[in-house]
Amino acid sequence: MKTFLWLSLVVEIFQISFSEAIDRCHSVEYSVFGMFLKGHTFKTAKVGLPEECYFKCQDEFTCQSYNYFISEKVCELNNRTREARPEDFLPDRSRFYIKRLSDRVPLGSSQELPAESCSEIKASEGKDMADGDFWIYSDGTDHAIFSQKIPGNWQKMNTDPVCFGARDNQHGTFHVPKSGQIKAMKLIHRSGSIRCNRVDEPSYWGCRYSLYGNNYFMTIITNGNKKSLFPPLENLMAFKSGSNHQCGSKKHFYNPFGVGHKSKELEFSHLVDPLSVSRKEELQIWYGQDWMDCSESKNTGQTCVDVFAWYV
Repeated sequence: MKTFLWLSLVVEIFQISFSEAIDRCHSVEYSVFGMFLKGHTFKTAKVGLPEECYFKCQDEFTCQSYNYFISEKVCELNNRTREARPEDFLPDRSRFYIKRLSDRVPLGSSQELPAESCSEIKASEGKDMADGDFWIYSDGTDHAIFSQKIPGNWQKMNTDPVCFGARDNQHGTFHVPKSGQIKAMKLIHRSGSIRCNRVDEPSYWGCRYSLYGNNYFMTIITNGNKKSLFPPLENLMAFKSGSNHQCGSKKHFYNPFGVGHKSKELEFSHLVDPLSVSRKEELQIWYGQDWMDCSESKNTGQTCVDVFAWYV
């Protein structure tokens, strides 16, 4: 009984210190004490502190979750989650389990992390399941692997909502979950809105000021160097020569066609030539005036979104 109480106290202290230390920067699932995922450990590591397991898992491309063996101070890195294999999620008072959330590679999205079936992928990824090509064992063994296409091509890019403001370099940031070629991107509104002045109504995506017309947006996806990707720079617009607007000839807005200021979904036009991206590459979301550092002093608000990409 004393041993059990001591282990419970250790886990409780770990949960508090661990969450305080890294929750500010990463998404972390609280430990599930007295449970572990059996049969899916691909690597173990002796550590001094339990929180070191988090970073061990982050360093491994295929790590989906981990068990911590308390008395031995050992991390057991898993290539599956409890969602993917609920039948293997078992009680063990000497361990606890944590699922990786930050930058976790979706099951089956890489040849290095093949799934056993489409149903296993659906169980693992749930509503955030990627659409497109997946790597699956051909016969349920660890040998032949083939790529199978699942209808659709949208892949969710973020874990936490990506939020961007309208002034003072308040862009949102996310990281590409897997390498490949992207043909299109879309944003799904989660919360918030933006105003480009104190008079006009707020918008999820743009500015309602009369100079911008009825339906021009300023939500722009860029690379880490602020180069416009969606829409491409050639599709952006500027005010005509002679305009007295502070942004002048700087390209920073566009007409999305068929999407309104309060539309829940903003889908960008498909690229003629797909964009090559690398895993963990930083992409950013900017509000056009903030991006160009013009006419932003009266801007207020923040929009938070989920980000999806269409892989080809």
